[in-house]
Amino acid sequence: MQSQKESRLFLQKLLQCPPELPFDPKLLPMLFAVTQEGSHASLRSVTALIEQSPKLVTRVLTVANSAAFGLEFKVSSLQRAINIIGLREVRLLVLMVGMSSFIREAKLPKTFDAAAFWQHLLQVAGIARIFAEHLGGEDGICGPEAAEGDRLIITPDEAYIAGLLHDVGKVFLAAGRPDIWEEVTAATPGESLECFEAENAFWHMDHALIGAAVLHHWKLPLILTEAINLHHAPELASTFQMEARLIAAADCAARMPNGAAAGPLNGKSLSFLPQGCDAASLGAAVATGLAQAADAGFASLEA
Repeated sequence: MQSQKESRLFLQKLLQCPPELPFDPKLLPMLFAVTQEGSHASLRSVTALIEQSPKLVTRVLTVANSAAFGLEFKVSSLQRAINIIGLREVRLLVLMVGMSSFIREAKLPKTFDAAAFWQHLLQVAGIARIFAEHLGGEDGICGPEAAEGDRLIITPDEAYIAGLLHDVGKVFLAAGRPDIWEEVTAATPGESLECFEAENAFWHMDHALIGAAVLHHWKLPLILTEAINLHHAPELASTFQMEARLIAAADCAARMPNGAAAGPLNGKSLSFLPQGCDAASLGAAVATGLAQAADAGFASLEA
């Protein structure tokens, strides 16, 4: 077991020298700012930052020119491509490129199954979006009329992003301290001990805190970082408790056989959601959503 001092030193060094992204980290807070309602952030500034990353430019142009958008002409201008795709989709695309690039290039121990990890992120992201669609909004059970503690503020797009990033701290830990990751993996055979519990036992710090700390350093919104930080202990969230509960529920649902595709949600997943949720309807929506995502071939590290 390691000392608390050693784990804190690891986190301090990680924040001083955070993982490299294939684009300027300044792009992340700018994308979130420009996609807020009433934002006056400059599209030109966003375009200028994307232009600095050839990988991002290629991805944005490829998506804009894809058959999915039904275009009969080629788009060669980055700004036009952004207008066609939409800033929210570009925001997600940037995060997908960043995540997949870091996972591919990180020096991970042999016990780290990158493909299974990526698949889990995509499943949690998809389930979180479905939960937010059904529980939030004007008519959802967690909508404006809900009690304050049960009110859901996060949008479906933001819920997807939180799900996509919820376990990113595992990569930071496995790449930075493979010895600790090996100990954690050895301590969780058959999942009798959950990963975050083993991390706390061996390291006095779990992957949720590590990931949230780096994302906060990159200036992602608190609604995401708090939900990510506390998705294993949502009752401790002071500002965005329902958001943390939603990610916790999505994480539990994704760990069911076939990723909740078999039907109703399990009791553990539902325990994080407000009373009155229709488990059968939510389970059916999740199963349909995951099947559609699989058919679209969206579970690839080549994002």
